[in-house]
Amino acid sequence: FTAIAEGLPPEQIVESLNTYFGLMVDIILARKGIVDKYIGDAIMAFFGAPVKHEDDALQAVLSGFEMLEALAGFNARQAKRGWPGFSVGMGLNYGVVTIGNIGSEKKMDYTVIGDMVNLASRLEGLTKVYRLPFLITESVKHKVEKEVTCRLVDRVAVRGKKQSTTIYDPRRRLAKQEAKGWNLYASGIELYYKREFEKAAKFFAYAQEYLPGDTVTQMFLSRSNQYAKNPPPAGWNGIVTITEK
Repeated sequence: FTAIAEGLPPEQIVESLNTYFGLMVDIILARKGIVDKYIGDAIMAFFGAPVKHEDDALQAVLSGFEMLEALAGFNARQAKRGWPGFSVGMGLNYGVVTIGNIGSEKKMDYTVIGDMVNLASRLEGLTKVYRLPFLITESVKHKVEKEVTCRLVDRVAVRGKKQSTTIYDPRRRLAKQEAKGWNLYASGIELYYKREFEKAAKFFAYAQEYLPGDTVTQMFLSRSNQYAKNPPPAGWNGIVTITEK
């Protein structure tokens, strides 16, 4: 958003942001989420407090899908006015957090803090790295996989965490061609982590035919080709260290 805002007058920035926030907040609230705060042009929200529900993770994922759909309509209206569209990145995590009124006597906020919150923030940053609008952790995937199609994107060690995290790309629905590409991709991933890089590369190459322009498939094809020529050392676990936030 920073790059967009540099070229717009203040009143246009405010109007665009207010319209955008209005759309997104309505979706979160309708799915029983709580808007924690705005961080510049970002929205931080949580689900499952003060009242916990069995489907909190699913409601959060569905909110993400609906926000992306609403964004498409928002950008179409922006384009009609000759105004720039927005792009978003969403990171979603599931786990135990600390929640309550936190701050000082002069300023208190009802908010969530903890390692799970920090990881969600890191995922939001990774959407730029993987060029995907929505990333979820394995803990979310386990909660929603019966209703939501997910594919493994990578195994990463993010800044500030010692343990690795497996991240996933969730989709509400897949076109027939995409579904075929995802199946080929999944076969390639299985071979990749078994160190069968030449075979994995073939599956990723096939997957590319059904997923043209897919950056994650291209990434694993490139990695597989490199490792086929120069195998990683013994003990390799496929974890990628991400140093940026």
